[in-house]
Amino acid sequence: MELDTAASWAEIIGLFTILGAAVYSWFQIKELRLSRNSTTAMNLASNFQSQDFVSGLTSIIYAEFDFDRTGDTIKDFKQIKEHFGDDWPKVATVLTTWEGIGVLIHRRDMDFHAFYDLFSGVFVKTYEAFSFFLEPIRESEGDKEMEWFIWLYDRVKEYEKDGSGTPPAHLAFKDWKPKIRV
Repeated sequence: MELDTAASWAEIIGLFTILGAAVYSWFQIKELRLSRNSTTAMNLASNFQSQDFVSGLTSIIYAEFDFDRTGDTIKDFKQIKEHFGDDWPKVATVLTTWEGIGVLIHRRDMDFHAFYDLFSGVFVKTYEAFSFFLEPIRESEGDKEMEWFIWLYDRVKEYEKDGSGTPPAHLAFKDWKPKIRV
């Protein structure tokens, strides 16, 4: 075999090697994303195993507020804190969890759909329970309190308004059956 022919074959083999590596890398990245999304979903679901989160969420969902926001952030905060009493740290855990999830979803470090499927119902109820406190923040330019919680609520409502949201799982997937094992 002549040197020119061998060099041509080496270039062709090198090209196939590079293309093969690129295709393999693409599949690896895709697999890594699926794995990350699965891990994220498991971490989200683990919130329901946290006693503080569950207790705080229960306190929020069944809370009846009997006051309006005064416009004084410190007074409003004290009213909310007094209202929840000993459960306040647990309630704060829930609120800061929603805030953190908003940032993670915005940065695409967490899958929106996994969050939506796991938490949309209780998330919306939390927002609605605190709407007397959150809505004025929305209207105040430059107020960064709970900004990612508000942002995430808006995304959830837009998603549902566009018809992309799903009804409750027991209705939407009532005909679902697991694959038969062989």
